[in-house]
Amino acid sequence: MTSHLFWKKGTLLLSSFFLLYSQLALVSLAKDKNKDLPLNVPPATEDQNSKINEIILMQASQTTDNSGVPLGDGDLIEIRVSDLPELSDVKTRITPSGKILLPLLGQLQVEGLTAEELHDLLKTKLGEKYLKNPQVSVSVAEMKSHKVSVMGAVFKPGVYDMTNQLRLVDALGLAGGLREDASTTIYLIRSPKKVVGHLNLSKTKEEDSNSKENETTENKETTLPVKKAVPVVNPVKPFIVEIDLNELIDGKTDRTNVLLYPGDVIQVPPAGSIYVGGEVKNPKGVPIKGTILTAYQAIIEAGGPNDKADMSKVKIYRKMPNGQKKVTLIDLSRKKRDYNDFPLQKGDVVVVGTNGPMAVLVGIRDTIFARLFLPLPY
Repeated sequence: MTSHLFWKKGTLLLSSFFLLYSQLALVSLAKDKNKDLPLNVPPATEDQNSKINEIILMQASQTTDNSGVPLGDGDLIEIRVSDLPELSDVKTRITPSGKILLPLLGQLQVEGLTAEELHDLLKTKLGEKYLKNPQVSVSVAEMKSHKVSVMGAVFKPGVYDMTNQLRLVDALGLAGGLREDASTTIYLIRSPKKVVGHLNLSKTKEEDSNSKENETTENKETTLPVKKAVPVVNPVKPFIVEIDLNELIDGKTDRTNVLLYPGDVIQVPPAGSIYVGGEVKNPKGVPIKGTILTAYQAIIEAGGPNDKADMSKVKIYRKMPNGQKKVTLIDLSRKKRDYNDFPLQKGDVVVVGTNGPMAVLVGIRDTIFARLFLPLPY
């Protein structure tokens, strides 16, 4: 019996290794279309933030429409079927395996379906056996499977359930709006291995190929329009998108009030700070309290580099007086840190690069540990 269990564990671990090894090959071949996008954290005035908060209150969704949100673990579903007493009023919660249990129909796999798709599925199954033209109603009483986070200079930072389809202003409204000391430039961070959203790639930032080896200037502003966009996937590192909330005041809501996805994190840094992102343990805005704050000090303030970080590829984004954006690439690896550490200015953005092979090795490590402690499938 012991040898049988050991053989099953070994088979699972071996299959995990080969799967992740193939991912490493794909990552090494893929081009990084995910250029670091954040630019600067300009100061905001109390008047600006008051206007933005008024717009947030006006535009935040007042209705709960979760019919288009995929269902998942923990969601509570209400089902009503006319002329069928067993299903006239049923409430059922989705299990961790993504299933629901219903009278007459038994177990159904529903994770990933929308409420509308579940409605169609039930109508089809009931029509096959029980009713000629079943009248089915499906609604989501509680949605616990999807969450977004709003952090930083807001009145109620925290993690919020996506009880319906949320846009940016909805999430900011849930968090109470911007504080007086908040910057009007905020950041949207999307998790790896997910669709990064709908980005206008023609508007992404491009580095000037004629500049010096370690410095570039950039003129194009980063935008995140909802229309005329394509999904972008990055299998290794999070995607950071800069959003200028002043565009809400200018009426450019189509570009600013973007649709959110489960797991999104909205960072609202304080004005007069720098932002640290990329491969750090706690991406956030870091205030400049003293006379000097260096890039390495800022990275430490953000929790330090994580297991996937490449400290030899740290980029500093700075807005110049002429309006151009300069990018400086510095090497903060252990041997060169003392020589290359970089003094920061208010509004700078520090992005720690990703070590692609190390990111995959971390994935292998995490998967192996998960396999060791998961129950065996019988």
